[in-house]
Amino acid sequence: MHSGFCFGVRRAIDLARDAAYGEENIYTYGALIHNPEYVRELEAENIFVVDDINQLHNSTVIIRSHGIRKQDYELLKKQGNTIIDATCPYVKRTHDIIEKANKEGYPVYIFGDRNHPEVLGIESYGDERTRIFAPGEDPGEIEHAKLCIISQTTQKISQLKELACIVLPHVQELRVFNTICLATSQRQKASIDLAKDSDLMLIVGGKTSANTKMLAQLCSEFCQSIHIERARELSGKEFEGKKRIGIAAGASTPSEHIIEVYNKILKINGDSVYATGISEIPLFKEES
Repeated sequence: MHSGFCFGVRRAIDLARDAAYGEENIYTYGALIHNPEYVRELEAENIFVVDDINQLHNSTVIIRSHGIRKQDYELLKKQGNTIIDATCPYVKRTHDIIEKANKEGYPVYIFGDRNHPEVLGIESYGDERTRIFAPGEDPGEIEHAKLCIISQTTQKISQLKELACIVLPHVQELRVFNTICLATSQRQKASIDLAKDSDLMLIVGGKTSANTKMLAQLCSEFCQSIHIERARELSGKEFEGKKRIGIAAGASTPSEHIIEVYNKILKINGDSVYATGISEIPLFKEES
């Protein structure tokens, strides 16, 4: 079962902690990861979130794993900040692809949530022909002879295929890049497989996390699924009449939060021996 911090999130946190070592304060422009509780925990290590870019001058600033808009990056440099770019390499790849596609004459369609910071960042590397389409959204009339499609890294691959199939008959040339990261695909498949064999799925992760919300949506197609951030949200009533309980977790969910949920289930069940590490939870596998 693939769950817990993905490579990009773990890298961002490690970079932030390394930068904070010996420093008085460092700042992240926007939340480093979409897990509010963990972001608050990082404040104890002098890593603070700033949402207003105009407040960041002559400071050490971490670029979050989702990336930021191109113009915001330039403004941070102009304001004298030392920048540590923790943008996930898979997200950075989408920036490179959209810039290259535009230079080669391809308008770009971005498949994803137009309000998500990752998508806003990707869009900023495009041009005036760049458009964003959410899952299920009709692209309408297509005026271009050739086109390029890329995706937010946490989307569902089957829906990316659907968009490509809708667009293809209306263009002479279509380039589609599978920019959905491997960790997302593995996580979604493993969660679905577990949901098919469960009476209840607990999806652990930030309520604002796009990939965690996607897991909850996918699992709900096969069994009852509940999206929680922490174990304290569980009362025990959720488990009544349920024999098989599965746990899945988003890419920004720390292992201690997963262990906490697992142990809460054991406690409610009357067990007295609890897990102390993620490896003690059956079938669980952290991302490498």
